[in-house]
Amino acid sequence: MSVQPETTLATQTLAAWQRTLAEIAHLGQLLCAAIECDDMITAIATMMQLRRARTELARIDASSSNVDGVSVEEIASLRRSIEDTHVVEEVMQRWLARSLPGDSTLLSSAIGVAALADALLPAAWDFERDVVVLVGDEMAPVARILADLGQVRMVVLGACDVSSAVIVQTAPELSLAIRTMTPMAPTQVALRASTSADAELVEACTVVCRDGIGDLRIHQNTIVSFSRTWIEQGAANLAALSRFPTVDAVGDAFAGKPMVIVAPGPSLAKNIDQLRALAGHAIICCFSHSLKPVLAAGITPDIIVTVDPQDVRYHFAGCDTSNSYMVNGGTVHPSLFSIPSRGALSLAANGPIDDWLFQTIGEPTPEVVGGGSVATSAFSLALRWKCDPVIFLGLDLSFPGGKYYVGTSSDGDARAELAADGTMKVAGWSADFHTMKSRGGPAAVRERVVELPGWHGGTVPSSFMFALYQRWFVETMRRTTTQVYNCTEGGAWIEGMVHVPFATIAETLVAPVDTRALDVAISSTNTKERTRAIERNLGEHLTHLRRARQLANRARDLIASGASERELRRVERILADSLQPVGFVSLLAQREVDRAIAVAVHAGETSQYLAASDALFATLIGVIDQLLPILTAARTGKPVP
Repeated sequence: MSVQPETTLATQTLAAWQRTLAEIAHLGQLLCAAIECDDMITAIATMMQLRRARTELARIDASSSNVDGVSVEEIASLRRSIEDTHVVEEVMQRWLARSLPGDSTLLSSAIGVAALADALLPAAWDFERDVVVLVGDEMAPVARILADLGQVRMVVLGACDVSSAVIVQTAPELSLAIRTMTPMAPTQVALRASTSADAELVEACTVVCRDGIGDLRIHQNTIVSFSRTWIEQGAANLAALSRFPTVDAVGDAFAGKPMVIVAPGPSLAKNIDQLRALAGHAIICCFSHSLKPVLAAGITPDIIVTVDPQDVRYHFAGCDTSNSYMVNGGTVHPSLFSIPSRGALSLAANGPIDDWLFQTIGEPTPEVVGGGSVATSAFSLALRWKCDPVIFLGLDLSFPGGKYYVGTSSDGDARAELAADGTMKVAGWSADFHTMKSRGGPAAVRERVVELPGWHGGTVPSSFMFALYQRWFVETMRRTTTQVYNCTEGGAWIEGMVHVPFATIAETLVAPVDTRALDVAISSTNTKERTRAIERNLGEHLTHLRRARQLANRARDLIASGASERELRRVERILADSLQPVGFVSLLAQREVDRAIAVAVHAGETSQYLAASDALFATLIGVIDQLLPILTAARTGKPVP
């Protein structure tokens, strides 16, 4: 088989659309006829084929095609075909809305199981990407028929003999299974539980499915929004990372020592004055956003944790940090490593996004796994240092009376504004915040309002994001034996933590805590060895990137010239090997990588595969062209041209 020239991609894409639309129209006619004749078997089989055809239509990507060669008549015909598919969708929806017997009746026969499998899936469904979740041993026959139909991703909570299904035992395991479905994160979850399944378990599974998909979407959007910033700032931070130790250099010096983590929630105003008495008796940890409230109360924090890649320098404006230690994520704004302090330590708060930096300096990654916020990262750091107990202040995860932060913080006037549709958005941000946002990063969006259990009982209003963090704390508490006190005295209740007034705990912390282990860690850093490692590894990165660029251009030339598919595949394999040591490249092309994978795993039209591959190669070349000057500047110490 020969590869078609690039100039025919537009007409090939149009032809693929037309064939798929014609197939959908034909299947729609078959479905109508089967429904009219009360032929359930044919109707169910046709529904499954329609789902596949609609997925095939969604996979066709014309973004890289030149449409100049497509006639007006062809476009008009295409539009009429698309209109016909809307009628087919209405028929599918009516079919799915029909009345069916109960699940116990359906599960008693083969045709009933097929009907149940059909009713489980929405009209738009991707058998390779979307995930089915079945709860209860009785659902095993449904798993079997879906596996026979080609459903790739299935998670079963119960007994099941389908080898391709992921078997879990608890809702947290289900949550983990969904969150690890990358790349090609699912966009939909279809969940069905047997009638005998525990109602609370089913509700928990429903929640983790919904939230798991939301988490994946947020993670992808975050990567898309911050990827270039992470790369640029991380590369610019390499010189600083060579001078300062990672948090692992502290070792067990703080094992069994108390740490107080100060968050900037509204309730912090209630008890922050009591924190002053703990100086020298606990490690006092705050964030960039809670620094001003801590200093305003006359307290000097021992460590200031910052993991946000945005330019949060305004959090430090007018603050005396000379007697504190900075603990910075590898991709924070480079200026944070220059803030006057007793010293700095680094950590990896963003998993693989930060990992390449520490590989470049030649040390194990000091991965401090967080749940998406600095509060979760600080807690992970406390657990990594084996601090015990850990005490939280200001961890509201809520907005009492609409107030978002403690009034003495940099954004003390921020407030949550609730809408009648059950959503909220934060308003009243400071001028400095708006200046920061003008430099890039995701814009503030409306979030769903949720109710969380309250510290004082009842419930408190919270946002979707706050609820994600609350759930992360709950899940982390299930895996630790560390004593954790939530002394916020307001906001949300976090299962697993002991909720008591701060005064109750403060009076028990009388033993001295010496933080000089941080000085020892900083003084022991082998800067020369790290500098040599950075120069060596950056040189290797640049070599791999230049080689990958040559191969990507070669692959595009093969597509354009009509070379053999065998030759194209060979170049692709060599290209993949060249990119393996520089995996951070994919961060700047996340959407294109996902799209290309989606096409590659599906045996569709050759033209679709070529179009997706060509678009990916073009994006890859553009990404490498961005990275080469960034990494060259990091190696030479000169500004990016």
